[in-house]
Amino acid sequence: MKTMKKFWKYFINFLVLMILVWAGTYFGVKGLNKEGAKPIECSIQTKSPIINVTKTTSGKITGTVTNDTSVFINEIYVKAEFYNDAGTLIGTKYDKIKYFNVGEKAKFTIQFGYTNISTVKLSTVDKID
Repeated sequence: MKTMKKFWKYFINFLVLMILVWAGTYFGVKGLNKEGAKPIECSIQTKSPIINVTKTTSGKITGTVTNDTSVFINEIYVKAEFYNDAGTLIGTKYDKIKYFNVGEKAKFTIQFGYTNISTVKLSTVDKID
């Protein structure tokens, strides 16, 4: 009889602990939801080739680049410079596009792990600085 009481006591304590862990995890992860986060402003610094941002999420910028020049581009980079509210450069990321024909659109994806970003300046460059 004592063994059964001890078992149920431990079992109930285990269930309470599991519920507390589940609730803490649920509400902790829910707080990480970025849907309500401040949107990142993207500023295009290059006129040619044309950069078009299609989606900006926490950790990723996707878009297209259109070769509106009159020459075949062997290799080009989309450069993203990340700034905070104070205008301080936090970091720079690149995505390489190869073999880019005249009039062609190419997709780019830039992934980043920076936080507290307010502005991203996008441009195209021939080589990484």
